[in-house]
Amino acid sequence: MQSQLTELEKHLFNKHLAVSRSIKNKPFRIRKDFSDLVDTDKHKFLTRISTLFKKHPEINIDDFFKAPYELYPDVHYFDLEYFSTMRAIKSYTTFRKTSFLKDPDSQLEQIKESLRFIANFCISQKIYFHQYPYHRTSDVYTWMTHYKENKINIYSMFEFSNFFSLAKELAEDIQLLFVRDFINNFQQLFSLYNNSINAKPYIKKAFPTLCNFVLNSIQN
Repeated sequence: MQSQLTELEKHLFNKHLAVSRSIKNKPFRIRKDFSDLVDTDKHKFLTRISTLFKKHPEINIDDFFKAPYELYPDVHYFDLEYFSTMRAIKSYTTFRKTSFLKDPDSQLEQIKESLRFIANFCISQKIYFHQYPYHRTSDVYTWMTHYKENKINIYSMFEFSNFFSLAKELAEDIQLLFVRDFINNFQQLFSLYNNSINAKPYIKKAFPTLCNFVLNSIQN
């Protein structure tokens, strides 16, 4: 028997609370006292969910709790028990497969986070910003691994030259494993990107700034 919730379990509880309330435009208060949850069914469900995130840190917590509400708008509430089951994982997977085909302008915050992640990665690896698409981890371009692990939004790659042709040059089984959805939908994604009102101008403006930031960080 556990004596208290872990910090991850507390965070997951509050994230579930925040999403379930905000999705219906209702106010919520972050919970700080969890003593009445110890060794209850809710605690059991939180333990299962936290185990999932420990095994798969690439899962986006916000999207995990948001997914079923986006897929099943007629359902008003999904409890913690639901999120401790395979149904929640299936909802998340389906949501992630379809969400990247949405208007890139609706994903601007994720794009900004992606560009920050790429810049920090380049600094940590001591490579220039424009070299990111060419960086390899074993036989795979590292950006493909980052995409598969949900660390970057694919639209953040569209101002890098040759990144799509680089992916197409790899063996088909590697393409299927890492970037199948992206390759299959490239033309649609490219069209959405070119027609975006905010995303493309933001990325084009951000690129030279990030190039200089990474360059100065490496040199200093």
